[in-house]
Amino acid sequence: MMQHELRGEGPTAVFVHGLTVDRRVMIEAFDELFADAGVRRLYVDLPGHGASPGDAAHASADAFVDELAALVRANLAPSTVRAGELEAPLVVGYSYGGYLAQALVRELGGARGLLLVCPVVEPDFARRVQPQRRVASHDPELPYSADPREREAFAEVAVQMTRPVLAKFQRAVHPANVAADASVVQAVRARYAMSRPLGDALARLDVPATVVCGRDDHWAGWQDAVPLVAQLKRPHFVVLPDCGHLLPFEQPLAFAQTVRDFLARAL
Repeated sequence: MMQHELRGEGPTAVFVHGLTVDRRVMIEAFDELFADAGVRRLYVDLPGHGASPGDAAHASADAFVDELAALVRANLAPSTVRAGELEAPLVVGYSYGGYLAQALVRELGGARGLLLVCPVVEPDFARRVQPQRRVASHDPELPYSADPREREAFAEVAVQMTRPVLAKFQRAVHPANVAADASVVQAVRARYAMSRPLGDALARLDVPATVVCGRDDHWAGWQDAVPLVAQLKRPHFVVLPDCGHLLPFEQPLAFAQTVRDFLARAL
C-alpha cells in the first residue's frame, strides 16, 4: 500500500518525488507555495521509499505508475464541471518523479496543469545529454554530520555547496536517501524505463505546463527537456543558471517565482 499525506482544501495537486528520496523533499520544496495558493496537496511515498513498503520482485516504472494512478483516483474529489467524473488534478513531478508524472497524466487522461522540476526525460543514461559537473559556490567549512555518506552525496549533486542548501539537504534529502529500500531502488533502476509509450498524452494536454531545469544539472540535464516542451500546447520552459538537481534549494527565489507563475496560470 502506497503511503500518502493529504494537506489543505481546494483543487488537488499530486506530488511525485524521485528515486531514493520521499515525500519530505516535495513538502520542503512545494508545500508553502501551494498552501498559499489554496491548493489541496497529495504527497505520496513511492514503494520502497519513506513509509511505503516495497517489493523488489515487482518494482518498475510501470508498476509505480499503476499504483500512483490508483491512489490518485481514490483521493480526487468529484468534478464540479462534469457530472460523474473526477476532478483533474495539478500534477507535479521532480527528478524521476517528473518522468513518472508524464505517464500519470496519460493514465488519468489529462490534468489541470503539469509542473516538472529537473525532470528525467531520457531514461537511458547512455543517451542522456548532461552538462559537465560544475560547482558555482563552495563553502569550505560546511557543517556536515558524522555520517560520511551525507558529505559524499552532497558533494556529488550540489552546485551551490553552501550552508543554506546543505541544511535543506540534511533535513529533506539525506534522511530519505538512507531510508530508501536498496533492493527496490536497484530493481527499479533495472526497469527504469516505461514499457508503455506515452503516445500523444502530452500533445493532447491543452493546459498550463511548466518545465524548470537547472543549467548545471549533471544528473538529469536540461537539453533533453527541449523536445518534451515542444510537444506541449501551453508550455513555459525555464532554465535557471548556477544550479543543478537541487534547484528548488539552490535557487529558491527564482524557483518560488516560477511556481507562483505556474499556479497563476493553472488555477
